[in-house]
Amino acid sequence: MNQNINYIGMVNLLRHLQNAGLVSRKEAGRIAARLRVETGADVIFFP
Repeated sequence: MNQNINYIGMVNLLRHLQNAGLVSRKEAGRIAARLRVETGADVIFFP
């Protein structure tokens, strides 16, 4: 499957967790950055 699609899906999940108050914006940004490296995605998309 495409790494970019997987990454965007995980970032959308992070956005939902952020809206629910389970993670902060700063923490979501850090997680998104780490996921981008781990998945090999080449898009820049932050929660």
